[in-house]
Order: sequence, then C-alpha cells, then structure tokens
Amino acid sequence: MKDNSSDRGHQSGGVFHWFFQRVTGAFLLIALLIHFWVLHFFPRSEHGEISYDIVMQRLSSPLWKTLDLMFLLFALYHAMNGMTMLINDYIHKPRLRMFVIGVLWVGALWLSVLGSITILSL
Repeated sequence: MKDNSSDRGHQSGGVFHWFFQRVTGAFLLIALLIHFWVLHFFPRSEHGEISYDIVMQRLSSPLWKTLDLMFLLFALYHAMNGMTMLINDYIHKPRLRMFVIGVLWVGALWLSVLGSITILSL
C-alpha cells in the first residue's frame, strides 16, 4: 500500500505555534481596539483634530513605545505563522516549501528591524 502522507502537506509546527497564534491574535485585537479608541475617541487638540505634536507626545512615552513595538512584533509573528501554515498545506515539494518560508521569514525579520528602529528612534 502506498504512503500518501506527502500529499497531505507538512505538519503545522506543534502546540507552541498553535497556542501562540491564539495569544497573538487576542493581543492584536485588544491593541487594535486601544489604538482605535485613542485615535478616534480620546480628547485631542482644542479643535478636535489630531496634530503632529499630539502624536509625537504620545509616541515619546515608553508605555506607548512598548505597546507599538509589541504590536509590530506580534503582528509580524502572527502573519508569518499563518503564512507558514498555509505554505505547509499547499506547497508539497520540501525544497520549495523551505525556500518560500525562508524568504518570508527573512522579510519579516527585515520588517521587524526597520519597524523597531523607527519606533525606538521617536
């Protein structure tokens, strides 16, 4: 009898990735709601507009920098973990799968470095 296990895709990566996908998703939802509330409902300038000075004042706070940095890193992990699961399901050639996942993770690493530099330099 022929083994068709190679036709079913690759294993998902284990319990850690499954669990952390849910943790990052919950954090992203909460962070998005906080972000939306602060930008749209929080008292802004005298005229009710968002100004550069108000945004920079908020981003100079270590608390907001930490929240924005976590938002960036968790969003990248969440997206890349989801993409890895999709690639594992739909690309059946091991070398091609490894190449595509490697390219995506290098891109995610590059975005995390650029984003972190931007957030921390404000």
